[in-house]
Amino acid sequence: MSKKIEKIQCKLISPFGPSILHGIMPPDIFEEFETYVYKILEEKESNHGDFLAGRIEDEYGMDENDLFNTRLSDFLDALVSKYATELSDRLFNHQLYSRPYEKSKMTYEVHRIQGWVNSMQTGEYNPLHYHPHCNVTTVFFFNDVNEEFIDKPIAESQTGEKNDAVKGNTDDGLIEIVYGSSRIMEAPTWRVRPAKGEFLIFPAYLLHVVYPFISKERRITASVNYKIQSSMN
Repeated sequence: MSKKIEKIQCKLISPFGPSILHGIMPPDIFEEFETYVYKILEEKESNHGDFLAGRIEDEYGMDENDLFNTRLSDFLDALVSKYATELSDRLFNHQLYSRPYEKSKMTYEVHRIQGWVNSMQTGEYNPLHYHPHCNVTTVFFFNDVNEEFIDKPIAESQTGEKNDAVKGNTDDGLIEIVYGSSRIMEAPTWRVRPAKGEFLIFPAYLLHVVYPFISKERRITASVNYKIQSSMN
């Protein structure tokens, strides 16, 4: 595993059934990734808008030839491997599953399927969707969606409450991940306010949505799909 991955700030969280890896990219990796993302947005060579769920004009694919044998590629692969390994360790350590042999070890092969960059502007959104043809997906955030980012709430208050539609206090521009419907003592969704340099890794079958917003700035993210295969040694 890459030395960079060992120093990364990340943890598994479980807002509902499936676990999600939430963390912060190391500064040098973030700088390299950010440079690559803005290069894609500047060149605008591979528009993926027709292949993706988003109502977004600027969605561009990552070229695997550019990523091959780079530190960024190693980082992405190691991060997804870390997610799979930590999930496996959690299952075995909590004795939810037993190993066939005392000294057996679960190993994983990670295969990058495709990646793309989203540059969302005012009024654009990503409807509720999941990612097919893979089993793990990722999202990386390249700016803060906070009070300074939002110019004004996209809709006025519908409740009459004074603070219900104050910028920075709405879901505008947030990503929401959905797991089933509401149950007693269980939250079925988890909303995340994008923060520069942070990332999420979660099962690709989980439905998720990005809400529209009003801003002079762009909401910049990158996503990469993976297929993980496991074996017991």
